[in-house]
Amino acid sequence: MKDHHHAPQTFRTKTTIKFHLCDAAGVMFFGNIFSLAHEAFEEFVMATGYQWEEWFGAKDYIAPIRHSEADYRAPFLPGHTYEISVSLDAIGETSFKVKYEFSEHGNIHAVVRMVHVVADASNWQKMKLPPQMKTRLQPYLVQ
Repeated sequence: MKDHHHAPQTFRTKTTIKFHLCDAAGVMFFGNIFSLAHEAFEEFVMATGYQWEEWFGAKDYIAPIRHSEADYRAPFLPGHTYEISVSLDAIGETSFKVKYEFSEHGNIHAVVRMVHVVADASNWQKMKLPPQMKTRLQPYLVQ
């Protein structure tokens, strides 16, 4: 029997830029994109089937961010609402790479990527992704 590949899933959420996130030029301060991406990540994790405490309060492993980057294509304005599409660029043995696309009316304003490494909570040594994590992240992998 042939293995049928399904189109990857994308998690979508929205955020509205608050006044306090903006700088003197009246646009969002560039560093705030990482907080907004992580807020979307928290929602994404729950959409994969985890309870918040199950992921962020796990006792046996942690998944800290090892790398983050952002490409800015258009300014973010206070009071505007942006859609955030969350998918995975890669799932490795000990890490995974999450991609966030921020858009308004179909125009991409920023693309953020964050690499999480999975580590043993007791000693911070890299470890293999738990099987359940791999299973829950896999549908969002774009190949």
